[in-house]
Amino acid sequence: MLSVYQGKNVRITTEDGAVFTGRAETYPSGYGLHEFGVEEECIEVDGVTVFQSDVQTVEVIDEENGCVSEAERDALMGDLLEGPYYLADILPRQVPKDSKGQYFSVDRYFRAPGRYQALRTRFLEILLRLNCFFDMEATFDSCETWERNPDPEKLVERAAETDRFVRFLFIAGETMIDLDTMDTYMTVYSKKPEILAMIRELVTASGLFFRQGE
Repeated sequence: MLSVYQGKNVRITTEDGAVFTGRAETYPSGYGLHEFGVEEECIEVDGVTVFQSDVQTVEVIDEENGCVSEAERDALMGDLLEGPYYLADILPRQVPKDSKGQYFSVDRYFRAPGRYQALRTRFLEILLRLNCFFDMEATFDSCETWERNPDPEKLVERAAETDRFVRFLFIAGETMIDLDTMDTYMTVYSKKPEILAMIRELVTASGLFFRQGE
């Protein structure tokens, strides 16, 4: 029942993947029938009304469940961007400019739609394994909105089918990971040696290479 969220600060994820956060106002099915012609409970957040059948998840946001404020999130991202970064890559090192190989032809091979989608899924499954140890926040709209611990199947489906920039934050691990448009690598920002060691294990086990960025 949506009424249990009355007055609470919540994050709502709808069946179509939209995310809304704010203070909840809940209404019984009679209100929905009178106002919208739909006999269902509904919940209003930040001026948006969502009916029960459209709700995928409702998450209460408070200090106890580990959520952070936008200011704290921005501060962490800014700090990590100023530090060292690492790459989970299909190659063990950067290809020199004077390389005698056929880098661009091979690069096009891995960027072909089917192969690139498979590679992107491999990156996402590394993130899901890391999500077993730390809460994860993901953004699909350039950090405008965030989803906390998204459903694994829906995360992979949504992120694998788009070549758009996706960012992942592991707040407790002070780690940020970016998967950018059509890149054949994933960028890792972290100052935690123990987290980097875990990521290296996961990357290596997935048949990829992990190295510090140049």
